[in-house]
Amino acid sequence: MKTTVLCISFILFVTVLFGVFRTILERRCPFVREFNDTTWQAYIVLMVVAAGLFAWARLDLHVESVEIAGVKATVGQLQQNVQSLSQQMEVFFKNKRIETFDKTNWQRVRTVSNPGQSLMLEVTLDEEPIPGSVEVFEGVLLMPEQKYSIEGRVVRFPANTNKPVNGLTIKYYPRITQH
Repeated sequence: MKTTVLCISFILFVTVLFGVFRTILERRCPFVREFNDTTWQAYIVLMVVAAGLFAWARLDLHVESVEIAGVKATVGQLQQNVQSLSQQMEVFFKNKRIETFDKTNWQRVRTVSNPGQSLMLEVTLDEEPIPGSVEVFEGVLLMPEQKYSIEGRVVRFPANTNKPVNGLTIKYYPRITQH
């Protein structure tokens, strides 16, 4: 993306310079037109470009901060914030937990529904999940999220059966606690 923008700006710069040179160059010797009402804008453009290139080359100019709509941000600070946010997101996604309940550990799954109501199961997870990050699968079917109930590490959800026929898989992101 940066290379594309640089190429486009270079093409625009060359187009402007071509127009400026075309305005001030003659076909006959000494090839330069005199300074008059038709050429003064081209000469000024050349002077501004020359001054800008000289300043850029000699003064080592670079952007230190940007201010837009009253919000001022330092370029270095923005880069650090983006890197920090990226690192935090990587850590967050690496912490995803997947707990599977089948015949080997079905004793961790409890039936909590009352007679006459739909079947509700309850599982105590290894870590406390972030609400909204929990996904419960019965076999390959995702259960309806709006029916989940989360209290600490305990998750309650509707189910079709309370037997380990297809197994349960619970995916979640744990709450990270600061020590």
